[in-house]
Amino acid sequence: MYGLIEIYNKLSLRVRLTLSYIVLIVVSMTVLGIGYYIKSSQVILQNASGTYLGLVKTSNKSLDAKFATVEQSAINMHLDEELFELFNTTDLQVRQLDYETDRKITRILQKYFPSSEDFFSVNLATKDYMFGGNPNFWIPKKDFSSSDIYQTGLKAIDKTIWIPTYNLLEKYFASSAAASRKDQNVFTAARFINLSRVTNNLLKGMDKDAERPILLVNFQESMISRAFKESLVIKDSYYYVFTKDMEVISTSDQSGDKLLDQEWTRSLLDAESGTRYVQINGEKMVVCFDQMATTGWISAVFIPYDNLLKTVPNMFSYTLYSTVLILILSIFLASLFSSRITMPLKKLLWGIKQIGEGNFNARIETHGTSEVNLIIHKFNHMNDKIQTLIKENYETSLKEIEAELKALNFQFNPHFLYNTLNIINYLAIENKQTVISNMLVDLSEMLEYTAKKSGEVTLGEDVSYLKSYDYIMKQRFEDKFQIQYDIDPALYGYTVPKFFLQPFIENAIIHGLEDCEEGGSIRVSGHIAGNLRVFTIQDNGKGMEESVLSRILAISDTETTGNSKSIGIENVNKRVKLIYGEPYGVTIESQLLAGTKVTIILPMP
Repeated sequence: MYGLIEIYNKLSLRVRLTLSYIVLIVVSMTVLGIGYYIKSSQVILQNASGTYLGLVKTSNKSLDAKFATVEQSAINMHLDEELFELFNTTDLQVRQLDYETDRKITRILQKYFPSSEDFFSVNLATKDYMFGGNPNFWIPKKDFSSSDIYQTGLKAIDKTIWIPTYNLLEKYFASSAAASRKDQNVFTAARFINLSRVTNNLLKGMDKDAERPILLVNFQESMISRAFKESLVIKDSYYYVFTKDMEVISTSDQSGDKLLDQEWTRSLLDAESGTRYVQINGEKMVVCFDQMATTGWISAVFIPYDNLLKTVPNMFSYTLYSTVLILILSIFLASLFSSRITMPLKKLLWGIKQIGEGNFNARIETHGTSEVNLIIHKFNHMNDKIQTLIKENYETSLKEIEAELKALNFQFNPHFLYNTLNIINYLAIENKQTVISNMLVDLSEMLEYTAKKSGEVTLGEDVSYLKSYDYIMKQRFEDKFQIQYDIDPALYGYTVPKFFLQPFIENAIIHGLEDCEEGGSIRVSGHIAGNLRVFTIQDNGKGMEESVLSRILAISDTETTGNSKSIGIENVNKRVKLIYGEPYGVTIESQLLAGTKVTIILPMP
């Protein structure tokens, strides 16, 4: 952790600002993304659950519509005159129990209940006989009054009673060895039929002692399976239809689990319609349920939560991609904003660097009134003040130097020196000392050149001084070396720093050729290369070792020639850089026992 803090502290301000923005954005977007994913998933699941609840309700309405026709048809049958004539007798067993009567009643029932794949059979039952069609002959024609179905029908006086699903063979032929099949399962609507007839606009009921029949409408259990087929589009989903007493009417669940024994199913009865999230055998399930209006039965579709989640849009991918896209955009904006914030500071650092390099003319453009822009404005003002102070101090220093030089010039009267040298020169001529005379002439010219000029001079003047110096040094060292000049004439009119070649010639004579008895050579050349003036001083002396060469520019030459001190290599290098700038100056190449080459680079004026 400490190492990360150290690395963070070493980063630039812009990078730290950008990273801070990114961290804040990432944390915020992560929290928002997770919250959005959870909430949107819940909303979508609720909508999906609502969709499947709508399918359950649609299935219930379809079944309700079919079941409602039973109630309406039973009400209509109460006024059927044919049935009134057939059943309004106290001796029904003698009069009606024959094949023809059975066929007649069957036709009447088909009028109210047309043939449909939903019906197993429609019958009118008395205590002694079962009227109506019986396609599979699984409902007994006689002795039906002893069954609980008949007894339930006797109680259905005011409304239809719905009897839960049962197996016909198991109900009426418990000892039968026939295998149980799905098409044997039916549920029954039972209604007590109290027939009447309208005569002269008066409603006449059946005789008091006449037996009232029981209407039995047997539905195939498969009609419920067909009704809920569209509600089971999710993998591994199943339905249950059950009564308020938790008796199963129909189901597609093959697991055999006793779901209706669990406590949570009781809450479905109170709510009548809605959605629940429950745990069944450790698996989260969505239960969409609705109550049928006609029967009071509860229809419930059980959908595995994970499978339902797969059907909704992939919110995780959507949320992830959206978050990444927003993060990328936010990082770009964070980088842009941090750049806008730190740009004035970078300009300020640039200005400070320029001042450090001596460029006091640098100015920083600024706009606005922010704190940083105010600092930049103050910086520019300070820079102006510094430049003014430097100019004032520089001019003062120049005046002081000028005054000092004038004082020295007054103290050192050049006319007195020239007159003295002339007298010595005349004496040398009278004594026929030509060499001495020539040396005195060159020396006087050198002294004149030294006294009257300062700063920059033309190359022609400086070379003239060099040749005088050259003559004196040759006499001193008895012609053990030669100096050759190979300078482009075009260079003579340009100004150069005063004495910028002399220190190197002096070093070549004093140091490079000190062990040379004869044959020493120094070549001074100058040429123009593009926008540069290139001067070289090359000797064939003893050269220098690499360790000496690496330090030579930092060493001030303190060798003396007569009573004048050498200006020195370091002095020349610094003067060139001060006058012309850092790219220009002195470079030295040297090999031991192979000589030394000094190159001085000056710009074209």
